[in-house]
Formats: sequence, C-alpha cells, structure tokens
Amino acid sequence: MFVPVSIQKKQAFLYWMLDNLKIEAHDMSWFFQDLIDNEQALHNLHFVDDITDCPKGMIITSHLNEQIYFQFFKGKVRSDDVYTAYHEINLYREEPMFIQINFPFCNENNLYQAVIEDEILLQPDVTSYTENMLNNILTQSRTDFLQEQINIALEDNHYEDFIYYSSQLKQLKIMNK
Repeated sequence: MFVPVSIQKKQAFLYWMLDNLKIEAHDMSWFFQDLIDNEQALHNLHFVDDITDCPKGMIITSHLNEQIYFQFFKGKVRSDDVYTAYHEINLYREEPMFIQINFPFCNENNLYQAVIEDEILLQPDVTSYTENMLNNILTQSRTDFLQEQINIALEDNHYEDFIYYSSQLKQLKIMNK
C-alpha cells in the first residue's frame, strides 16, 4: 500500500537543500522557501527519481561547485523560469507536481531518499479511470436503448422510427471508435 510522504519530511529535505546545495539565485531561494511555507503545494509535490513519465514537473540539477540548474515542464512546454513553476503550483493547486532533483551522492542522502515517491507513478489515475468507466457505461446503455428501439420499430413496422434509431446508433458507434 502506498503511504504518502509527510509534509514535515518534505520541508526537512527542502531546508537541507537550501543549506547544502549551491543556490545563489535569489528567485530559487525564494521559491524553495515559499514551497516550505506552502503546505497545500507540498501536499501535491512528489519527489521522484525519474520524471520521464510525469505530466508536469521540475528538474533541479546541482553539480559540485556549479550553479543550480532549473527546468519546469508541462507537457511539451519547457521553461527555465522559476516564476512559471511558482504560478503553475499556485494556479492549479489540486494538480500533482513532480520534482526530480539531481545532486552529487543523492542516492546516499537519507533525507532525499525519505521523500522519494516513485510508487505514486504506478498508481492508476483514478480520475481518468473513473471517467473512462462512466463513459463506457453510458455508451453501452445508450447502445442497448437504441438497439431495443430499433427492434420495437421493426416489430411494429415503423419505418421512420427504424431509420431514426439506426442513424443514432451509427453516429454513436462512429463517435466511440
């Protein structure tokens, strides 16, 4: 069973990041401090080892003795502007945001390893699954209804009704291909 990472663990790691990684840019420091103070954002922020299959997120890379590298992406849109990520987090508060952080010896850092949530990527997207299931049920119900109406029209020799319900069924099948 998947247990989400606590906000306190995420905050502890972000504090560690601010103290230990070379973050000289004011906007980056401000952004991380804002994340630490924003529990709603932290709730929907998920640290992952590989962000490849994530719908939107951030990649932060820090090498020894070098500036930190930041990239935000949403779908095919990419930006190195920290404010774009900030606005995305605050405008779409309920959507998950994924973050991959690359820094020397990250695999040996206990704080970082404690916030990794790769298991979340394995969970099915409940919303899209539910929507697909409901659409399938509605389509099947509509198909059954139209087929029943076609049979009644044939039994009662109602040509106009037969043509109408047949065309409705044909449109339904075309829409659901």
